[in-house]
Amino acid sequence: MDKRNNRFFHGILFRMSAWMLLLGLASILAVTYLVKLRMQNNLEKQIIGELQSIENNTEFYIRQILLINNCQIDESGFEQCTHEIGQQLENAGYSEVAVYDSGGKLKESSVRQRFDDADSREDFRLAWDQKSAFTIYYGDQDRCEVYFTMPVEGMGRRIGMISYYLDYREMYKREREVLGEIVRVTVLAFAVIYMVVWAMLRRMVAPIRLLGRTSSDISSHLKDGQFDGEALGRLKVNERKDEIGELSRNYSQMLKVTKEQFDKIQEDRDHILQLLNSRQEFYNNVTHELKTPLTTISGYAQLMEENGLGDEELFYNGMEHILQESTRLHRMVVQLLEMQDKDRYVRMESLNITDTLRNVVDSMQMKARRYENALVLDGDGVPHTVRGREDRIRQVLINLIDNAIKYGKPGKEIWIRITAHKEMVQIAVANQGKGMSPEELKHIFEPFYRADKERSREMGSSGLGLAISKKIMEDHGGSIQVKSEPDGYTIFMVSFPEPGAHAGKADRLAASRE
Repeated sequence: MDKRNNRFFHGILFRMSAWMLLLGLASILAVTYLVKLRMQNNLEKQIIGELQSIENNTEFYIRQILLINNCQIDESGFEQCTHEIGQQLENAGYSEVAVYDSGGKLKESSVRQRFDDADSREDFRLAWDQKSAFTIYYGDQDRCEVYFTMPVEGMGRRIGMISYYLDYREMYKREREVLGEIVRVTVLAFAVIYMVVWAMLRRMVAPIRLLGRTSSDISSHLKDGQFDGEALGRLKVNERKDEIGELSRNYSQMLKVTKEQFDKIQEDRDHILQLLNSRQEFYNNVTHELKTPLTTISGYAQLMEENGLGDEELFYNGMEHILQESTRLHRMVVQLLEMQDKDRYVRMESLNITDTLRNVVDSMQMKARRYENALVLDGDGVPHTVRGREDRIRQVLINLIDNAIKYGKPGKEIWIRITAHKEMVQIAVANQGKGMSPEELKHIFEPFYRADKERSREMGSSGLGLAISKKIMEDHGGSIQVKSEPDGYTIFMVSFPEPGAHAGKADRLAASRE
């Protein structure tokens, strides 16, 4: 649970959401402050405009009252008319007004307790310096009070002062209500924008999170040496045309390539293990095959040494067996050497494989008659040319025909045919005999493998002929194939590339091995 929480808090969605929320709150606070400041400035401008009008009206009323009462426009005249001035201003609509003499003493006021501490106000001190001024007091419950004080001048000097108290509570309240509406609209707009952006961001992040989970699943299976093939099915690649869709498609393609490479690695691993097993089996077979003739030779040699020339029959039988086993041992060593790459530097030559095949068939007719068989050569009547080494190709043909003779049923014809098909020269050797099962066909070209082990040993077979033939065909850029049915026909087919269609293929193969 802690790991999941840490992944969530460190995820792109959470970080972007948190930053958006912080940015939104900061924006709302900034908008609120700026709007409040602007509205307060507008309110103060409106108050200043009204105070200028009040100042002009006050000067007009004072001069009018002094003229009506035949008073001089000086300190004594102003002091005589303070009551009339206060009454006139109250009648003009200014309910709370105070009249001071030139010394700053309160002379007339409708609400005296409101103007008793005038000396503490900034507007009163400025008016004492013959400057009209006002002071605004803001507070709770939409409080907005204004004190306005103006000097009254006559004959070039101050003859008195007038102070007003104005209540702008209603105006200030309306301003605050407007500000509240603006803040609510701003918050609502931000909430809508935040939810839309969050939904879009979540939709963008969802494929990335899915890619992350898929990678984690694949990594966990790779630790066990397996590839989670179902991960591709869980990876839902949508049809979006943006970068996220492209990333998803590319990731899916990458997983497919990774799976193919993983399967290839596993296949190569299995192949390597199979080669190691085959190599061990090869050495075991070599040891066993070499041990048998050596044991026979050693046994007869010991008997002959013990009996000397006294037992003439044992001597001649022993010499015959030693000669046979030595010949067999020599042939086996020669075949093992032929399986090596000793001839890879020899260049291929152009040869008439039709003549070579006809010559091999003629030479093998006598052995076929010994096994009560007959060799039948068939062709399309066209001489065929291939590139290769005649002695090596002849060895392949002798091997195939010899096997067909040894393992074919007596009295049956062995059919041999040469044709050209799809730019390849093909030679097929077919006989009717015991045949081979599908399992036996899988191992038929492995060294020392014999489908019929007992009969093969009786006939002197070492199990290397087909393995050597396969290697020779690979060196010539060709192939060897076999088809067989139990108690039916067995057909071996070798294919050589025609020089015109695959010029120099065998040469290039030999050069690449160098």
